[in-house]
Amino acid sequence: MNFDSESTMNSTTLIRFARPDEPRATYTAEPRLRRSTAKTFTNTTPTRIEKRRQRTRTFAEDPFRARFGQRLPAGMRQEARGMEWKQFIRTYAPATIRVESLQVRKLSLGKHAFTLAMTGLRADGQGTRVEIEAMGASSAMTEILADHGFPVETLEFHQYSIFEATVTFLYTVHKSKRVWAVGFGADRDLSIANALCNAASRLHM
Repeated sequence: MNFDSESTMNSTTLIRFARPDEPRATYTAEPRLRRSTAKTFTNTTPTRIEKRRQRTRTFAEDPFRARFGQRLPAGMRQEARGMEWKQFIRTYAPATIRVESLQVRKLSLGKHAFTLAMTGLRADGQGTRVEIEAMGASSAMTEILADHGFPVETLEFHQYSIFEATVTFLYTVHKSKRVWAVGFGADRDLSIANALCNAASRLHM
C-alpha cells in the first residue's frame, strides 16, 4: 500500500485557543465627589526652625531639603534651585488630576485590585470611582490616565519616606515633552498615584 508522504506530513492540525480578555478598568461617576481646594504641606505660621532654614543659603538652593532635610533628585534639583516652597508645589504638584482615596486588595499571581476615588478626569467636574486590576499602583494609574487621554511614560523614579508619609519624584515624558513631578501620600501606592497624576497634569494641561 502506497502513502502520499506529503499529505502524511501535513496531517497534523494546530489548534489555537483564544485567551480571554483581561478585565479592563471600570469608571463610575461620583457626583458627590468634587475637586478639593485643600492645599498640601502649607503652614500659615512657619516655625522658628523653618525661618532659620529659609535664611540659610545652603538649604535655600534646594526647597525640598530646606523643608524635609533630604535632597531632590539631581535633575530636579537643578530646575528647582532657589524656588520657594509654594512655587515648588505649584510647579511640580499642580493637582489638576488627583487621587482622593485609594484602596488595595491583594489577588493571586502578584496582581492587586485597586479602588480609587479621583477628581480631574471628567470635564464636568464630577469625581470618578475607578476599579482596576494591575500588578502595582504605577501600572494601574498609567492605564487609567491613558484611558482618559493623558499618557505618561516614566524615565526616572525616586521615592523617600518623610516622617509618616511617602514622597515620590518622577521624571516623565510624552512625545518630545519631558517634565519632573512630585506626589505625596500616606503610603507608597498613594504617593506614586499622585506623582503620576501631577506628571499627567504637567504634560497635557
